[in-house]
Parts: sequence; C-alpha cells; structure tokens
Amino acid sequence: MKPTRASSGGHGLPPATAGNARALKISGLLTGVYFVVELAIGLWTGSVSVTSDAFHTFSAVGGVLVALVAGRYAERPATDRASYGLVRAEIVGALFNGLFLLGMAALVLWMGAMRLRDPMEVETGPMLWAAAGGLVTEVIALRLLYARQKGNLNMKGAFWHVMQTFVGSILIIVAALVIRFTGFLAIDPILGMGFGVVLVWASWGIIRGALRILLQAVPDDLDLGAVKDAVEALPGVREAHHLHAWALTTGKDVVSLHVLVDEGTDAQALQRHVFALLRDDFDVYFSTVQVETTCLEREEARAIDATWAGPGASAAMPPGTVERGASSVVIGPTKPTSNGLHGPPR
Repeated sequence: MKPTRASSGGHGLPPATAGNARALKISGLLTGVYFVVELAIGLWTGSVSVTSDAFHTFSAVGGVLVALVAGRYAERPATDRASYGLVRAEIVGALFNGLFLLGMAALVLWMGAMRLRDPMEVETGPMLWAAAGGLVTEVIALRLLYARQKGNLNMKGAFWHVMQTFVGSILIIVAALVIRFTGFLAIDPILGMGFGVVLVWASWGIIRGALRILLQAVPDDLDLGAVKDAVEALPGVREAHHLHAWALTTGKDVVSLHVLVDEGTDAQALQRHVFALLRDDFDVYFSTVQVETTCLEREEARAIDATWAGPGASAAMPPGTVERGASSVVIGPTKPTSNGLHGPPR
C-alpha cells in the first residue's frame, strides 16, 4: 500500500492582534518624544548616565518600530512561494533588536570606561529631572507591553528595550543622589557600565531565542524524549522515530514523526490518539504523523534522527525489507485560522 496523505486543510496562523500594534505605537511615541528631551539634558549636563540612557531610549524607539514592522509582515498569509507566510518576520525582528541592544551595551561600556578614567562634575538637578520624566513615560510603556511580551519573542524584544531605559532612569537617580550628597563622581560611569552589563545579558537572551527558532532547534519547552515515550506507550505502537520538533514562531511548536505499528492497526484511530496526545499533553500547535508498518527511510533516520532507537530499530526494520504498508496522515491546528496554511512535509 502506497503512503497516502490527508490534511486537516484550511488552517493557518492567527495574525498579530491589533492590541499589540496599538501598544507598540503608543510606546514608540512616548519613548521617541522623551529621547529628544533626555539627549538634550545629557549633552547639557555632561552626564554619562543621562547620555547613555538617552541612547537606550533611542534604541527603545528603534526596537519598538522594528517590532511593529515585523509584526505587520508576520500577518501576511501563506503563498506558493512562502508556504508558512512570513510568520518568522517577528523572529527576524527580534534578532535585529537583540543585536541592536548588544551594540548599545558595547557603546555604554566604552563611554563609561572613558569617563571613569577622567570623572567630571555633573549637574545633579537636571539628572534627577531627566530620570523622573523618564520613569513616567517608561512605566506607561512597560504596562502596555508587559502582558503582551509573554510568549512573543518579537514583543519581548521591544519590552526589554523599554525595560533597559526604565532601569537606566533608576540608576541615574541613584547616581545623582550619591554625587549630590557625597561628591563621589565615579558613581556615574560605574553605574553606567553596570547598566551596560545588564544590556549584554538581556540582548543575549533575545539573540539566543531568535537563533534557536531560525535554526529550527527543538523548543525549550518541549522534551523529545518525553514525546517519544508517550507515543510509544499507545496501544499498537512498536516505535516512534524520525521525530523532529521546531517552532514556526514563539508559542507555535511543530512536531513531525513516523509511527511504526503492528499489522492490522487502525491507522486513523491511532492518528487521532497521537494528535490528541501532542495537543493536550505537549501543547503542540501543528503535527505531521506518518503511520507505517515498515520504514523506508531507515538510513536517513540514522543520520538526522536524535531519537533513533538503535539496535531495536534495526531489528524492527531489517535491511532489504520491502514496504508492505504505510499510511501517512497530516494533522493540523485545532482551531481554524485565516491563511490556508497546511502541515510541513515529512
């Protein structure tokens, strides 16, 4: 029996919500206006903390705009040339934001090191006013972005850009108070450099997350071994192999696998069990399952399958076997969406 394919059909990725775009627009406007104010104060007072935080505010504006544009592109539907649509535009935007943050961190560390060698007098009054005004706009922006950045790497990049400016404002207040009451001028570049270290940490988390998705690594929240064990525990299943998992974007995990079964097993019934298992127990968004009595791609599995069963698989599928039967079933998201996306090929 030749492999057959069936599709749930007519499914796709839900577009980014209008609320995300509105939150990004308001946040971008607030941070953009304040960037001009803060940069002017920083240049006037000569404060590294204020000037560096102004650059962070500018990076936040850029980060929010990148997230907004990427989100718009991610809404585009699937086409013959882009079968998943442009859903990963958000991930590309997140990667850009992470690299942008890393560049800002390097600039802040360099500015702090230069000023630490030659501390200069700064006006603490303007520093305090700059930081206080920044806190107001940043708290508003953070409240708009906080709930929306959970489970969305693109929004998380924008959120962290604003978070860095928020932390920077707090550090400016601390530096201004220390200088005013103790005269310890080095606190300004020291805190600025500490802020730069925080930026490195935040940017690396975003860059790593984006690269893992773009390189189709197994999602952090999915255990392939646990998936394999759960599928193999189903009645009639001899083995699960060719098991692969990746994410289309944050929160959209995809799984593809072959299921080796005994002769006479009801492939459709088993397909329903595997689908329910992946959806309910592992929160998998889209699945491709091939049910078979003989694997025709044994050697390929050895090369690219981290869950290959080894000697047991060889015994189940000896060299030179001829296919006796296979049924391939493609299963998709539980909720219909708008752009006609179908499951990935095996």
